[in-house]
Amino acid sequence: MYFEEIPMYTIFPEVRNNVTEILLSASDTAEFLGAEPYGLQDVHGLFGTKYEDIIPAYTSVKCGDILGMTGKVFRFKLTAELRKHILEEGPTCIFSEENTVYLENLCLYSKGKKLFSCISHEVFSLPHMAEADESLRDLILNSTEKALKETPLYEKMKNTANRLTNTSVGKIKKDLRILFDLCNYVDEEKGAWMYTPPKYKCDFARFKKIAKVYLTEETYAALSAVTSYAELQPLAVAKTVEDVMNGIGKNAPQFICTDYYNSVKRELCMLEYVLGLKI
Repeated sequence: MYFEEIPMYTIFPEVRNNVTEILLSASDTAEFLGAEPYGLQDVHGLFGTKYEDIIPAYTSVKCGDILGMTGKVFRFKLTAELRKHILEEGPTCIFSEENTVYLENLCLYSKGKKLFSCISHEVFSLPHMAEADESLRDLILNSTEKALKETPLYEKMKNTANRLTNTSVGKIKKDLRILFDLCNYVDEEKGAWMYTPPKYKCDFARFKKIAKVYLTEETYAALSAVTSYAELQPLAVAKTVEDVMNGIGKNAPQFICTDYYNSVKRELCMLEYVLGLKI
């Protein structure tokens, strides 16, 4: 099964942690790629790094490829130390420090059978770049459902869903599309030099009315405290290519990457899941 089939894998750490635990529990061996020309070429290159504790788990190396990327393929026993690093960073991890990449493209095996493989660099940008063996499908999907239902946010969004029983599916989908586009409304009003136009025109007063219906009180409070999209991003942003070249706006994160937008996105994604919708 491909990881894109796992509900909210990229959104909720609870899901990622559960999937990682399942994969590691089923496996006994790990392979990583030291990619040409920048990756690890000798396991002793891990000395002095935060990954040096996996050197005793090393068993072999060969020249080869993992999913089309070539280099040195390192094999390790799945020791407690290696499991800890994978749990911390996720199965689609890249083992790196600062600007140095050591290992990537993890593959997991059980008694010689491949249970998991990925291309670390592309796992969230291209489909079918992380895959688990079909024998783990039911376990992964059932565990994902359990993990999501155990989050406090699930119950909150379930209560929201119960209040929407008389609202048409078409209206809900449109409202959620507007709310998901918050980052684009902010960028548009700030005059960011590059942004994605929102699908629907929606002034801030109307946006707040919609948000009050769907978002939790805690998340809505930040909207309630301001009078425009631009106030949600108080820092100056680059408005032209010249601004970018001159470093204007370098301290302003893209609004799509802010903690607040991520909170909004988590709530909307959970509500989609509860409602069984796909916007």
